[in-house]
Amino acid sequence: MRLPTALLMLFYLVSRVVASPLDVYQRNSISIPLSRISRGTTMEDVKAHLTTVSHKYHVTSRNYALNTGSPHSLSSRGPPYKLGERSTGSLTGDGNSVTLKNQGANLWYGSIAVGDPPESFTVQIDTGSADLFLCSVRCSLSCVGHQRYNARSSATSLDLCTPFVVEYGNRTEVSGDEYTDVVELAGYKAINQTLGAADTYYPDFAASNAPDGLAGLAFQEISSYGAAPFFQTLVDSHVLHKNVFGVSLSSQKDKGELRVGGSNPSMYEPDTLTIVPVTVKGYWQIQLDGISRNGEDMIVPTDKAQAIVDTGTAFIVTKPENAVKYYEDIKGARAVDEIWTVPCDTIGSHAPTLTFGGRLFPVSSSTFNLGPVHEGSIDCIAGLTGMPGIGGSIIEEEHWIIGDVFLQNVYTIFDVSNTEVGFAKLKL
Repeated sequence: MRLPTALLMLFYLVSRVVASPLDVYQRNSISIPLSRISRGTTMEDVKAHLTTVSHKYHVTSRNYALNTGSPHSLSSRGPPYKLGERSTGSLTGDGNSVTLKNQGANLWYGSIAVGDPPESFTVQIDTGSADLFLCSVRCSLSCVGHQRYNARSSATSLDLCTPFVVEYGNRTEVSGDEYTDVVELAGYKAINQTLGAADTYYPDFAASNAPDGLAGLAFQEISSYGAAPFFQTLVDSHVLHKNVFGVSLSSQKDKGELRVGGSNPSMYEPDTLTIVPVTVKGYWQIQLDGISRNGEDMIVPTDKAQAIVDTGTAFIVTKPENAVKYYEDIKGARAVDEIWTVPCDTIGSHAPTLTFGGRLFPVSSSTFNLGPVHEGSIDCIAGLTGMPGIGGSIIEEEHWIIGDVFLQNVYTIFDVSNTEVGFAKLKL
């Protein structure tokens, strides 16, 4: 039977409408190759980074207690640890994406626009914290080489007349004043977003090739401002198609991005997507089933093991006792100020596999090996390290910080509405 021309035309139009969402999705994607700024990973660099991580968790766990009235199980009774003080032996894909760049081993950053008229700033993308801050025009030496936020030049800024101080290391801090302003990321605008204009900037960001600020993408419970983080403001504004963001920290060309309002299924294998619920809202904190090496269970986190998914931390971090167990039978492994090294010719065979939601996700040898201890060294820095205080000192609960050493091997989806994290294997 021959179909009427009008009916054929209707089928054609319907097929165009059905296909158009994918077309629009592809047209609206902004996928820019990840760029890596070369910077040596020396022992001193690693110590400084881990000291900063220790201070970050000291501050954010304290914020959790202040904001909720209850201590977080990660809270420490003592001051943050400084390395060197002692030694021991259903989610679907759509949305907009922005560039993510890698600085050295630990800073992944993208671009945002702030104010009216809008000005562009680069910010570290940090799922282990919850606040947004930028260099202020009042910042002098520590902000040289950076774009600086001038609230007076923005028609949409409001001075909250509230100072802020965030400690990031031994006698170092980011401090200044709080404002609200319009903040735009990947085409989405957060109106009246709380941000900090920093008059002093900590050394890791003071380098001219470092980002202009930091965007925390965790939950309000750990905010130093006690205000909604940037992504939560977008969620509350109902401007997103889905209250989800996807992150790829792959070092492969064209594979590093932050996708806002959805995930990017062209970057991962959908049948490997594993969803794990957030156990305590504040951090992106989920259940860790276990860690294995060479297919054998070890260090085994029990049913109390918690993992904090943190793009702002380079390593997989655990308490020192767990690190000792992990490396104790590896020939040539040794610790210097909690940082473990393994002979370069064997380190690749000792990379861990992490289990979430019953699925195994291996860490590649290339991301586990952070490079030689120094030029010409036969020992290389390993990507799993110990840190005092991470185990949780108030409640008997294991904590692991899951940083870039793991996250470079997976596509990660953060679902704010359902408070879930998804991991999937990256497409090669």
